Amino acid sequence: SRSLHAAGSKISKLSDPANWLNINATNGQITTAAVLDRESDYIKNNVYEATFLAADNGIPPASGTGTLQIYLIDINDNAPELLPKEAQICEKPNLNVINITAADADIDPNVGPFVFELPSVPSAVRKNWTITRLNGDYAQLSLRIMYLEAGVYDVPIIVTDSGNPPLYSTSVIKVKVCPCDENGDCTTIGAVAAAGLGTGAIIAILICIIILLTMVLLFVVWMKRREKERHTKQLLIDPEDDVRDNILKYDEEGGGEEDQDYDLSQLQQPETMDHVLNKTPGVRRVDERPIGAEPQYPI
Repeated sequence: SRSLHAAGSKISKLSDPANWLNINATNGQITTAAVLDRESDYIKNNVYEATFLAADNGIPPASGTGTLQIYLIDINDNAPELLPKEAQICEKPNLNVINITAADADIDPNVGPFVFELPSVPSAVRKNWTITRLNGDYAQLSLRIMYLEAGVYDVPIIVTDSGNPPLYSTSVIKVKVCPCDENGDCTTIGAVAAAGLGTGAIIAILICIIILLTMVLLFVVWMKRREKERHTKQLLIDPEDDVRDNILKYDEEGGGEEDQDYDLSQLQQPETMDHVLNKTPGVRRVDERPIGAEPQYPI
């Protein structure tokens, strides 16, 4: 704890960004309210700053501010983490390796040199993989066996720092093993295989794609053929057989069975056309047949 004293004054916090401190308003004693973390975003160059306000009882009251700077010493409270989290390697060990390193939030001497090692359990890890140390910060992960089937493998690696006492963590790197070309680059089919699909699954997917494309092609051909047949059928229709021009519209409607006041002789075909030819021009009934030639409509 630390004390800020001003006789006859009342002291309060003016700025405490992380809310790590408490202060007694009477005697100015400062105590911590939480654990101070040097790796926090509130720390600048290992220093934490807080501002306090002191005001007396005068009329008018006088006040003043003071800044408290706390220098934090690093302790080894952060374990190192492996980098990268994902990598890719060829299924044959003589083509390439994976460079690995570690990141530590602490500062010297609680960081590197780091120690990289493979765990003994499960046993397949040390059987398939090996680590070669390059220096205190870098190492190389590679295949121990001559061939490893394409796929995705989770490889655990233990990383230990040089702090006192040292801290370690077990990180998992996700390694994609795939067939590579002569340049050491993963092939397209190899990338699919590395995603966890076997050869049989890849062949099945390709067959499904081919079947789907064939069905789409057949549907398009069928639609075009159907459209062509429809167009040909329309061209073969005789214009004289088109009954659309033979439909007559009548605006008069009978009264049904209850309408008995009608003369059937009006519906019979007259023997001569004299009564029509001698009829004076005027309004004709809509059911009278035209005298002249029937109109011809364009086809």
